[in-house]
Amino acid sequence: MKKIAIKLCLAYALIQLSININAQGFHLDESCFFVSVADSNGIFVGINEDNLDLRPKVWFIPGTGKTYGRVLWGFDRGMFQYQGGMNEKGLMVDLNTTAGYTGWKQDPAKSNLADSVDIFDYLLRNISTVDEAIDFFKKYNIDLSSVMYVFADANRKSVIIEVVDGELKILKKNLSYQICTNNVQSGIDIPNNYPCDRWRIADQILQEQNTPSVDLIRRVLSATSAQFYFVSTDYSAICDLVKKKIYLYYFHNFEEVVVFDLINELAKGGTNYTLKELFKVQPYSFLTHRNIGVQWGDQRLKQVIDEQGIEEGIKELQRMKDAKRTYNKYIFQEWVIKAVSQQYLEEKKIDLAIEVFKLNVQEYPESPTVYSDLADAYLKNNNKTLAIENYKKALEKDPDNKELILIIESLEKK
Repeated sequence: MKKIAIKLCLAYALIQLSININAQGFHLDESCFFVSVADSNGIFVGINEDNLDLRPKVWFIPGTGKTYGRVLWGFDRGMFQYQGGMNEKGLMVDLNTTAGYTGWKQDPAKSNLADSVDIFDYLLRNISTVDEAIDFFKKYNIDLSSVMYVFADANRKSVIIEVVDGELKILKKNLSYQICTNNVQSGIDIPNNYPCDRWRIADQILQEQNTPSVDLIRRVLSATSAQFYFVSTDYSAICDLVKKKIYLYYFHNFEEVVVFDLINELAKGGTNYTLKELFKVQPYSFLTHRNIGVQWGDQRLKQVIDEQGIEEGIKELQRMKDAKRTYNKYIFQEWVIKAVSQQYLEEKKIDLAIEVFKLNVQEYPESPTVYSDLADAYLKNNNKTLAIENYKKALEKDPDNKELILIIESLEKK
């Protein structure tokens, strides 16, 4: 069943990028970092992707004549793959979470994108400049309740698009440097009252040296990378937006780099690479984190079900939830369990998908989505009775959902 766009975007922001873990008394509500440095000769942009996922990947997608060729970076998984990217026009986009709710609300005067649209791919396919990106956010309802978007382009411009107290804010820079962490910047006395050490570190470096270069951005990214067992910088990227080059770094190791010429790579007709295959030597920090660090649990859960069956998978979910040192070893948010079900649906293993969707009902009984997902699976399996039963349970949790009402009425008429 389709979900309305605003809910999907909000879920994306809250569960995909926001790391909020209480580990040995240390509370972290930050993830990801952006910096751009520009002068009349060029512009370089850098990002750190801080996440619990250990499957970073890049995709190179050629243009079609009507769309721009692009590189997207993110994670090799079934849901929320893309995290940002750059296109052949020299536009770069990424996203950072905010440390708190921004007050964003849907504007009925604005248009909505279709539910199926991936925001990063859409932006890079269709937009070529920072100014076009700003116009896009003024025209469309894009959920900014817990995130901010960052853009930079080959025209030496950059922008942070955020919401403060429900009002859209455009923080634009031209021929200068710009830093974005996880706190909104509008209306704050910067740097005196800005509550972010990473921002201060980057600002201190750039005050001393602000001629754009790979080495300068690499220095900033290295100094602001996360290197903890409860969250870590999985990968970093530096983009030369004028020359269309991408410099990739794996697991906060800034001594090894893989460089792509975007135009040359797009000419190959469509390629993709996991960072594990690009970097043949795995950093020790990665190997250690893989064994003791906090991570999403979908890969391990699917492995157990594939090798030992669904009954053992059900038991393993509880064992994994209980696997702790001084912190939760595995994180099972609603979408993580759903990702396992989605993979089984793609593999045409509907019975297994149904059993895993049941686990989501067990873990998140107050969520209307877990019941509608289970109902969708029953419908795929030609079990109309159980599909209707679970659609009704979803409607009990979300009584104003007109789409659910229509689905139930349609099924009961058949």
